[in-house]
Amino acid sequence: MNWRLCWLSWLAAVACSLALAGFPAAAELLPAPAGVDASAIAKGAEGSLRADRTFFRARMTVTSPRLARPRVIEFSSWEDLPRKRSFVRIHRPAKDAGTSFLKQHPNLWMYIPRVERTVRVPPSMMSQSWMGSDFSNDDLVRESSEIEDYSHRLLGVDPDEGQGSGAYVLEYLPHESVAVVWGRIVAWIDIESGFALRQEFYDEDGEKLRLLRFEDVREVEGRRVPHRWTLTPLDKEGHETRIEMLEIAFDPELADSIFTRRNLEKGR
Repeated sequence: MNWRLCWLSWLAAVACSLALAGFPAAAELLPAPAGVDASAIAKGAEGSLRADRTFFRARMTVTSPRLARPRVIEFSSWEDLPRKRSFVRIHRPAKDAGTSFLKQHPNLWMYIPRVERTVRVPPSMMSQSWMGSDFSNDDLVRESSEIEDYSHRLLGVDPDEGQGSGAYVLEYLPHESVAVVWGRIVAWIDIESGFALRQEFYDEDGEKLRLLRFEDVREVEGRRVPHRWTLTPLDKEGHETRIEMLEIAFDPELADSIFTRRNLEKGR
């Protein structure tokens, strides 16, 4: 085999490996513009979903082959990011109403009203399913941070995504000193508005395990905010979880009494 054939064979093998690993093919991406700060893009995308203090009320629909019909859960969430605390309360269905979650870093508690019991969720369960959905406990309380716990690298621009100017494609790689669920995240972020379009999540072995899409973008308090989040686990056929925002407020006044064990056990 001459050197040209060797070179072409090597390129084909690399392209195949990248495709299997889930990397966007190099030919599909335009070169990244000079001087663009990948971490600033990631931080801006995060800001379209949350502020220092965020309140939202949402409806979550869980679809699974194990369910006779989709399961619908309505809940409210309060988050105080600078103080690393959050609170979530379930409103529907009736059998789960009052179930509540309180994070006071580094602890997470869950109150179960039907047995009137508060339990601590250990760190080993942060990757476990939240309320039977495809989201995890870590997704719920955001114990790990995609900004603080990961470095960011701009892979290029996808001209076929976004609202006209394309989308930045960013790679998130965890810092060696932190324990996080994902070995790698790849995000498509709209160039014009700065909000995330979708994210792909990989384990430590490079296998792509889930896809999160952000859709139904509306303006809220000067921000372009996705109101529908759809999570598809790629290793579980027929599974999908969709969260629809019913109400959202950025930087509201949040009373300290929200983030207490006493409020957790009210179950109302």
